[in-house]
Amino acid sequence: MSLFLTVDAGGTSTRALVHDSDGTCSGYAVAGGGNPTASGVESVAKAIRSAAESALRQAAVEPAEVGHALAAMAGSATGLTGVERGLQQLGITAPLHLGSDLEAMFFSGTAELNGAALVSGTGAAAIVVRGGVTTARSDGRGWLLGDVGSGYWIARRVARAVTADLDGRGPRTALTEALLAAADVVGDRSAGKDVLLDQLVTTLYAIPTPGIARFAPLAFEQAGTDEVARTIVEGAGEGLADTVTALAGPDRTAPLIIGGSVLFHQTALRARVTELLRDRGWTGPVAAMADGTLGAVSMNLRSAGVTVDTALHEYAGKSLSAIRSRD
Repeated sequence: MSLFLTVDAGGTSTRALVHDSDGTCSGYAVAGGGNPTASGVESVAKAIRSAAESALRQAAVEPAEVGHALAAMAGSATGLTGVERGLQQLGITAPLHLGSDLEAMFFSGTAELNGAALVSGTGAAAIVVRGGVTTARSDGRGWLLGDVGSGYWIARRVARAVTADLDGRGPRTALTEALLAAADVVGDRSAGKDVLLDQLVTTLYAIPTPGIARFAPLAFEQAGTDEVARTIVEGAGEGLADTVTALAGPDRTAPLIIGGSVLFHQTALRARVTELLRDRGWTGPVAAMADGTLGAVSMNLRSAGVTVDTALHEYAGKSLSAIRSRD
């Protein structure tokens, strides 16, 4: 019986899974970020190969036993010949199918073939799924052109608010001390604004563009007591709700799957987005997922002709949880 290699390549980490057609998982591994827009194709190819090699080793199977391979990718799926070449160098001869990371998030939360997904991690986007394929998309245009409500979007506003505070162009905010500490800037306000700003500018510009998303949690940590932070978080919630509202033709009685590192971990933001969407007429069930790995498994199985019903979906989810708990 041929095995399946499933890869869920997200902006923060890449997860590889070896499983069979029943959804039983035998190998699991994690490597670095897998968004080609953020990290570059070469880096993504290296991360996928590393995760796949480790998952195969844990499963104690030969690469040639893999008969079906799929990678659910964040960012652009173009120009990724290096990814397939890397897997071939491992000895995997099965062709690599590419799938959407947004679809993977949707199928992680449901066995249904119709509904919608909203993701906010380093980036942010929403899709409509009909008959198992994406029929409409909103945002997900990258850090320069969109990704409203994403980790990068939030962190950029934190950095701008802190800069305005120190420069005297904006209100005082607790985000300033929080960001200076998180960015390892030496000194406090008594050192003078130019000393602090010069250090902060040097530090932040040295981080690859989407990488400043690591500072997004500061807004949530301060939102309870700081007006500037609260305004940023509220803006993220409104923006994410607008992204879903902008979708063309969703069935508002169908499942809405919410995920990504920001929306999954920031429960208050997720609750606010859900509340806004309920007010705008979304009546279907809303579920949160940590990542798209289970959904990528479903996509890989379906691409091989396997029917993924609710029972198989639930079993595969339990098998995935079990193998993750070993680590």
